[in-house]
Amino acid sequence: MNRTRTAAFTLVEIIVVVIVIGILAAVVAPRYVGATRDASIAATTENLANIQSQVDIKNSPSAIDPAWFRGGQIPPHPDAISGVPVVENVNTAGLSHPFYKVLKSGVNGHYWYNSATGQVRARVPDQGSSSSTLDYYNAVNQSTETNLGNYGGGGGGGS
Repeated sequence: MNRTRTAAFTLVEIIVVVIVIGILAAVVAPRYVGATRDASIAATTENLANIQSQVDIKNSPSAIDPAWFRGGQIPPHPDAISGVPVVENVNTAGLSHPFYKVLKSGVNGHYWYNSATGQVRARVPDQGSSSSTLDYYNAVNQSTETNLGNYGGGGGGGS
């Protein structure tokens, strides 16, 4: 009998490779998630600053006009939800933040604008806990709020 030996990986070699890939994924994944969150915060903050700049130039108009922006559109919210309007316009003296700060179905806008105070704020997506979501809101809006208003908790996207 003439047997020729073919080159192949042993089960042990395959298991070692899978373990090494798992370890690398465990090290890289948290960094990627953190970088994604930081990028979303930066993009939302930048868009919010652009909107606020136009509101300041127009001296607190009654509503935000898409014509003020390139392409005739208000800068998009990085975490936009289909079916939610871009901006909620209110006119309430003394109100600096929306009561409903979490971006989910049923809110009246990705961004919130109070023409009485000239304040523009961005709602934020649920981050899995009230403290993480509030930290995210405060980072995006450069604020120190202590209440989320409509937080339903734990990653839920419903109203």
